[in-house]
This record gives sequence, C-alpha cells and structure tokens, in this order.
Amino acid sequence: MFLEDYKGSYPRPDDFDTYWDEQLKFIESIPLKYNLERAEEYNFSDIEYFHLTFESFDGASIYSKLIKPKTSKKLPALFYFHGYPGCSRNWFKKSAFCSLGYVAFAMDFRGQGGRSEDIGGIKGTTVAGHIVAGLDDSLDNMLYRKNILDVCLLVRIAKDLDFIDENNINCAGGSQGGAFSAICAGLNPDIKKCIIQYPFLSDMKKVYDMDLDLLAYEGLRYYARWFNNTGEHDEKFFKRLAYIDTKNFAPRIKADVLFAGSKIDLVCPIPTQYAVYNNIKSKKKMILYKKFAHERMPDFNDKMLEFLLANNKGV
Repeated sequence: MFLEDYKGSYPRPDDFDTYWDEQLKFIESIPLKYNLERAEEYNFSDIEYFHLTFESFDGASIYSKLIKPKTSKKLPALFYFHGYPGCSRNWFKKSAFCSLGYVAFAMDFRGQGGRSEDIGGIKGTTVAGHIVAGLDDSLDNMLYRKNILDVCLLVRIAKDLDFIDENNINCAGGSQGGAFSAICAGLNPDIKKCIIQYPFLSDMKKVYDMDLDLLAYEGLRYYARWFNNTGEHDEKFFKRLAYIDTKNFAPRIKADVLFAGSKIDLVCPIPTQYAVYNNIKSKKKMILYKKFAHERMPDFNDKMLEFLLANNKGV
C-alpha cells in the first residue's frame, strides 16, 4: 500500500454532504443563547480570561474557555480542540495563542470530564467509549453528531462577538482535537487556517481491520465482541460510523492546512492519518515525524507558530 495514494477503506456515503448540509441549516436556525463571564481569578493587564457558556440545540449547557488579548481591535479567532478523553484543562497553553494576536476558544466536549453537559437520552447500548454512543439509535442521536453540532454553534457565537474578526477564523488540535479541527474546517468553509495533528475518528474500518481498536478506539472492539462478533453486521456498523468519520469531512475543507503525521502511531495508525490528508483538496502541507508515536512533538509547536504568524500567506 502506497500511503501517499491511500484514501480510506470504507466508502464515503453518497448522501454525506446532503446530511451535513441539512445539519448546518438546522444549526443556523438555532437562536444564540450564550453568556460570557470574566474569570476573576485571572486579572492581568494584557490578557483577559472568560468562561463562555451557551445553550446548545438540545438544551445542553456547553462550556468553553475564552482567552483574548486586551485590545479594542477586532481579532482573529482560533478554536483549539482537546484530545480524547479529556477537557479544555488549564488556561496556560491556550494563553500562548494570545501572544500571537488570536482569541483562543477551548470547548469541553460532552461527557469527557469538563463542564459541558451530557444530558443523555440515547437508546440502546453505549458499551464503552463515545464513538459507539448512540450507534443503536438514530444517526441524529449519536453523541459525536451532537459534539459536532456544538462546535458549529460555537463558531456562530464567535462570529457574533464584537471583538472577533469574522473573516479570520482558524482551528487547531491533535488526536480527537485534530479530528475536530478537520471537521470544523470541513463544515465551515470560511475557516482560513486549519492545523491537524494525528487525527482520531478516521477510517475506522481500517483501525478495526488492523486490530488496533484499543485505547481511544476501544468502543469499536467492545461493541463488536458483544453485538458483531462474527462480522455479520459490519455493513450496518460502519455505514453509520461513516457519517462521523474524519476522512469524510476532509474533501469539504477550504482552509490552508498544516498537518503532522506520526509514523509509528498505534493509537491513530498512520494509514488512517493519510486517509484524512489525501482527501483534503485545499492547499496543504504534511510534516511526517517518522520516529514519533501518539505523543508530543516539540518541533511541531514551532511549525504551528510559523503557520499561525504567517499573515494570510498560507502554507
């Protein structure tokens, strides 16, 4: 297999774009209800810290940190998505983006230890892991579909804030965060720059076939052992997952993309990373770290810095 040509092992549903375009229309119809509260424990002269909470489409309360340089000018926005499982955690790393002139948003995904609400209501088993939560229910009730719509609603809210330059919206993240950076850019064509590091939720049939459905992907294995132990329901199983598969959002991306691949990654295997990268049609650049697994890449932090500082020059 030539990784440079690999685009995934399970086809993109014919109605994928139709489905998500309808979801975007739905999100556009939702009245914006949000509250921005200053984080009083952090009171500095040049950076402002806020708690942003908003009501999502189903009434759930969703939380995001918001950190901005103290200025009266309109500023570019950067959505920084966290890994799986986890939350926005501390303010420290996100503060670094302010030194580059960005307003940083760091949203907590539902049910992953942060402040965002997971109000439940899913029929059928969830077994283990958020990937399969709602798999036995309707597509609209899958947990990751809800997370994706939360992100799209947050983008709307960011554009509604008077200190955001709505023509300069950007996104970044690694692993689950890398997946959502790609998904955010795929569903929001006005995203300018998109940083993706070893994306999760990609080419899930390939992960399953490689028997690497462990750790972050463990829900696939538990579900298969309990409800698909001979593979008799593979078609139903993977057709549903295809609607939340990162690689299937990739062709929709219009942004300039900076991509970090990890060659010896056993959490998000390298073929699944290429499945995302090779489906991106916009201007893009991959940096392949040949001896790195699913881990921190100090060099890539500097590449991110250069990419974000490049003022409208692209990759």
